[in-house]
Formats: sequence, C-alpha cells, structure tokens
Amino acid sequence: MRRYFSGLVLLVLLFSASESFSQAFSPFSRYGLGYLSSDVYSVTRSMGGIATGYSSPIHINHTNPASYADIAVTTFEIGVNVDAASIRTKDSVYNGVNGTVNHVALGIPLIKNKWGLSFGLLPYSFLNYNFSNTDVDTAKVYTGKGSLYQLYIGTAYKIKDFSIGINGGYVFGKLDYTRGFAFTDSIDAYNVQNATSIKAGGFIYNVGLQYKKRVLKKSPQNTLKGDIFITAGVQGSSSVKINSRTSSQWERYINLSDIPTVIDTPLNYAEQKGKITIPYNFSVGLTAGNENWWIVGVDFKYAGWSHFGYDLNSQPLADSWRLMIGGGIVPNYDSKKFFDRIQYKAGGYYGKSEVIYQGIQLSEYGGTVGLSVPVVFGGLYREAARFHFSADLGSRTPGGKNLFSENYYRFNFGFTLNNVWFQKRKFD
Repeated sequence: MRRYFSGLVLLVLLFSASESFSQAFSPFSRYGLGYLSSDVYSVTRSMGGIATGYSSPIHINHTNPASYADIAVTTFEIGVNVDAASIRTKDSVYNGVNGTVNHVALGIPLIKNKWGLSFGLLPYSFLNYNFSNTDVDTAKVYTGKGSLYQLYIGTAYKIKDFSIGINGGYVFGKLDYTRGFAFTDSIDAYNVQNATSIKAGGFIYNVGLQYKKRVLKKSPQNTLKGDIFITAGVQGSSSVKINSRTSSQWERYINLSDIPTVIDTPLNYAEQKGKITIPYNFSVGLTAGNENWWIVGVDFKYAGWSHFGYDLNSQPLADSWRLMIGGGIVPNYDSKKFFDRIQYKAGGYYGKSEVIYQGIQLSEYGGTVGLSVPVVFGGLYREAARFHFSADLGSRTPGGKNLFSENYYRFNFGFTLNNVWFQKRKFD
C-alpha cells in the first residue's frame, strides 16, 4: 500500500506544479490579493464550509490546526476545484471558469490521538480577469493573471479534552496586472499598456484551540457508529507582513488575432521592494455528533480586510464575515449495502465579502450539497479510501442596488487515503 501512497504523492506534486486550466473568471479578483481561496478541505466543504470545530481521526482539517491531535492513521488528501461564474449587468453577460488544485496534504499521528503533524500545499489566492470599458473607437482594457500559494507545516498536542495547535506557512507566488488603452480602429501601433508584476513571499501562521467532550458513550448496538462528541473550537492569527518586489513597464502593442502582442517597451521602472499587510482573522465553531453516524455544526469567521495594505492596489476593502451551518448523516455504517454507508451532506452560509463595489459592500450567500463515499481495503482504518463530491451554488450581490448579479457554481472533488504506518505487524 505504501507504494501507492508514494506514487500518489509524486503524481500530485507534479500536478500541483503545473498551470491550472482557466479562462477569465471574475473581474472582482482584481481587488486585494485576488480571489481568496478557501482553506477548507473536501470533507467539510459540502457542510456549508464548517471547519473550526471539526476534528477527525481519518481526515485533515487545515483550518484549525488543533484538530491534528486527533489524527489516528497516516492520511493523504487531495482536492480539486472547478469554479464557474456568471455576472449579468444591464448591458452584458460575463461568463468564466477556473480550475485549480484546492489542496495536497499529509497527516501523521506522532502519538495516536494525542500528538499529530500535517504538512501540505494549497492556493492562497489567484487573479484571473479580462474586461474592458469601450467608448466609440477607444477602450480601456484591464487584465490580471497569477496565483499565490501556501506551503505549510503544523502540529497539535492534546491534554485531556483540550487540543492546541499551530500552522506555520510560507506564502509565495506572482501576480501580473495590465492596464491598457487601445484604439478599436486600425491604429494598433498606438495601443499602450502598463504591465506590473508582483512577486510575493513571506511567512504567515495561525493558532487553534479545541475542546472535545464525549457526551454519549457507544453501546454494543452502535459499535461502529461510535461515541457522540461535542467539539468547540477557535482559531486565528494576527496581522502579518510579507515581502514584495514590484516591477513595472509601459508597453506598446498590437492585436494579432485578438491577442495583445508587445512591439516595444519605451519605459521601464526600477524594481521596488515593499511589504504587503495581510490582516488579522479569527473563527469560532461548534460541532456535535460522530461522522460515522450523524454530525451537525456551525462556524463564524471574521477577517479585518479594511486593514489590508498594498501599495499597488489602492481599491478600498471592508472587513468580511461569514456564518456557516451544515451537517451530514450516514444511514447505516454497519450495513454491507453501498448506499447505506455513504455520508450525505448539506449546508448553507451568509456573509459579507471584503469587496466594495461603487461604495457598496457585497453580500455573499449560498447552499452546499455533497457526499463522501467510503472504500475499505483491509479492516477498519488500516487501508481505506474516501471520495468526496460537493457542489456550492451561491450569489454575490450589492444588495438592494440592482447594479449587477453574480451567480457562481463551485464543484470540489476530493480524495482521502488512510493507511497505518510505523506499526509492526505481529503476523505476516
């Protein structure tokens, strides 16, 4: 089984290093550091995105590092996103799609159900937009492309019913912006654009705490369903600064088959070093149940994006918040019937985005559905896999002002592989 584990890790690392497939996704990704990626892994994305109060012996929860203390078996996880958006205004319709690897992670129990470790790679944010404002025979063209990633390692330790954990991460990547002025007639040689590239790198962190209490002990009749727990969690980090290097130049270009082709660069600016301020954030959450039977939970997340600092991007942002609720149920984990062992999940959320459009802070709301399909190879938790499927259908809107409507559709496909490592067998 370890051969398959090693092969999957290598395959995913190669896949993660490749470019995501995409077309222009959303013009709102030009705000701040771009479209912020979710750090919620596949197992709870379909439960409204709850994560702060969630812990599991067989899944990794990067959102709250305190959950690593509950990891009981070596766990490998991968998630892939396909995001689509449709923005409608009075005059036009804008459609886009984007595909990315959501996370690649490994969790290891250093001391079973007491001390755990996790490390992995996940996207932090991405730019992906291309739009223009046209007036008679001229157009202002705006494009953005690029991604920031987070490489992390975290650990957690449990003392009685309390677990405390910390994630240390390194954010790195490149963001490319262009702002152009083009003639829509034949004078292509006079099209000009300012091209700016930002290379970012720096350390971030978050700390977490969880309290997990058994409220109902398992009986012989529900042995595999297990105990019923209540878990309360909190996590967060202070504001941190990461390094940036900015290069910028003016370019003249012509359009060849609707593709801007640079013909010369009349002006280059010297590279400038700076700082990007990533604001504080925190979340609190509560779950009840057992994921082999039923589970429900609620989360509240807050981030102080009004304190975001970045010299290039002067667009004002607002503090964001989100309330999430969700749950899942397994009809009968003891059953040998395939559909009885599937976990069916659903949830919803409502909140305020960090984006301010024409002076109005955007609202976000949506619903999620999904399922987790277990496949056991060699006894409970020794060699097992789970496939996760989720759909998130939501909207982003300025509220009562009918400026536009944005509907988005997010699909996530996840895979979890469990295996017992470092345990000597008594019999071959």
